[in-house]
Amino acid sequence: MKILAVSLLRLGDIIQQVPLLKGLREKNPQAEIHLLLNRQFANVERILEGVVDKYIFFDREALQKGMGEASYNILWSYTQVENLVQGLNQEAYDTAINLTHNKLSAYLIGALNIADKRGLYQEDGRFKGLSNRWIRYFNDRFSGNQKSLFHYVELLGNAFDIPVGPATALVSQGSGSATRRSKLVLLQCLTSDKKKNWGLEKFFQLKRTIEISLVDYEVLVLGASFERDSLLKVFSEKDLLICDLFEARKHLQNAALLVSGDTSIKHMAAQAGTPIVEIAIGSSDPTKTAAFSTQSVVLKTAAPCAPCNHSQDCSQSSHICADDVTVEQVFGAVWDQLSGEKIAERNFHHQMERAVWSLFLDKNNSAVEPFYGEAAANLLEKVSINSLQENSAVWNAKTSLYRSWLAKATAALPAREVLATHRTFQSSDIAEMILCAQDILKSKMDDAGYFQSFVEALLSRFSQPVQIYDRVHAALQEVEELLTIRENFTHHLQTLSTEGAYYAKGIGQLPISGFEEAGKSVQRNLEDAEL
Repeated sequence: MKILAVSLLRLGDIIQQVPLLKGLREKNPQAEIHLLLNRQFANVERILEGVVDKYIFFDREALQKGMGEASYNILWSYTQVENLVQGLNQEAYDTAINLTHNKLSAYLIGALNIADKRGLYQEDGRFKGLSNRWIRYFNDRFSGNQKSLFHYVELLGNAFDIPVGPATALVSQGSGSATRRSKLVLLQCLTSDKKKNWGLEKFFQLKRTIEISLVDYEVLVLGASFERDSLLKVFSEKDLLICDLFEARKHLQNAALLVSGDTSIKHMAAQAGTPIVEIAIGSSDPTKTAAFSTQSVVLKTAAPCAPCNHSQDCSQSSHICADDVTVEQVFGAVWDQLSGEKIAERNFHHQMERAVWSLFLDKNNSAVEPFYGEAAANLLEKVSINSLQENSAVWNAKTSLYRSWLAKATAALPAREVLATHRTFQSSDIAEMILCAQDILKSKMDDAGYFQSFVEALLSRFSQPVQIYDRVHAALQEVEELLTIRENFTHHLQTLSTEGAYYAKGIGQLPISGFEEAGKSVQRNLEDAEL
């Protein structure tokens, strides 16, 4: 069996996809796996050793040059792509998996003679491949600024049925017994996007704070050769570890902790099992693309900053300003990671929404009953019963609010038969639904995106009035299904947590043989038991 994985993204994205490639190898141990990637990231071969059998390079920069410079023949780029497609077809792949999900990769996979195409591809002038709910959710939530409840790797793992899990801390082995990592803290100060840089001066202050407070730890700064001059403006030469990707991986495997912005280095640290403190600023979205690791702490502000005149460019309202994350906050996270203290429980509502949406997305067939009990038990491993009790009133109130929105939108939807009689579309036909959508958007309460498809349906263009009914009706049906799952899941969770509370107090922990208390207390009557 031969599998082609397509990853025409940036370096950090390729490194982030390592769990997917390893999962693909785990699921298909005898398969020959080839990876198509952009030529400028050829150095990634050394850190994907043992995962991919063959690398194929797409020279995107040369193709763009060929299309834009007068010195190239107008058909040169087309010929290069045609040769690439012919070469790939000669490999006779059984399966192609699109890890990129953009138009370029879709057109390329669509041109290949491969029977089993997974993920987005183009065929007969149409985009296809959105075959299950997970891949549709990924396509909807990662194409722009829409929020996602799931990490990039989680979504594609579920979409392609590839076993993946966040990296866990690794402990090096020595002399037959486990040994601790070195007392080395690494700082990755620069990113490829200035808006995501926390600032060299802040990193310098953090380095000094760690060295003063944790005297047995050494703090060094990771950097590529082209970053040296920038780093030397603040740090001394002896503070720097200038290296390539392969050398950086070795340092990360030995480090006690990495402090980094949104970089490819954090993904390498995750694969190495190194604990991470990630500073998510600028346009970083930690839910979507944070380090995929159980040993990662993400620092970000509660809300985006307003337009300001800070040294970093944070003029867009979706950006988080570097000044909103203090040295004290970062050092607090460093202290927690290095001291081994338990990381604080993640947001209750975030965990609840993830569980509800997972149940929804797992239902490829609406007739399949989700496993509420199992999902509730899994959630109670992540959040405490006390947290559930403290937040249940707010959670249930939100469910009621969503129900009221759904009822209002459903009542405002004109009958299909009525719209079918209209030759032209009038905004007055859906005025009540537009007002409902405005209320939802203004409230900013639909943070998990229950009504996202409903709002998008109202913003779509239609050639016939009846088409808006079909689109909106389908979106409202999706909301109904989500709310039904939400309500059923809440019921199972409350039942399970109540039983757990009883057991925590000792109720229900009676011996299996009956009431066998000491002395002359109540004893089980075996004859009655037989009856």
